Amino acid sequence: MLKNAMRATLAVAVTLTLASPALAVDRNVRIHNETGLTLYRFYSTNSGSPKWGKDVMGSSTLPPGGVMNMNFDNKYGYCEFDFRAIFEDGTELTRGNVNVCEIGDYYYQP
Repeated sequence: MLKNAMRATLAVAVTLTLASPALAVDRNVRIHNETGLTLYRFYSTNSGSPKWGKDVMGSSTLPPGGVMNMNFDNKYGYCEFDFRAIFEDGTELTRGNVNVCEIGDYYYQP
């Protein structure tokens, strides 16, 4: 009986050890504004979702040449997101299927 309990404990420990690297994916992305226009609104959602998330800019803006850090960690472990940026002149740029687990920087350029 004690051997079975030890085997079960060891199996759980091995499973958690092997699973840990998959959970430790870096989903931090630096958003670079190289457009020459101020970025006023930024939305993101996991790819395939019919709705956009909240504007993460709030009352802030991202000037030309500016960089903002975004953390896309979520309880579901999504890696692919859609981005939507709205600039001071009303220009809207949308990009789908951005893999935030594979990139560290995303550039908005002219």
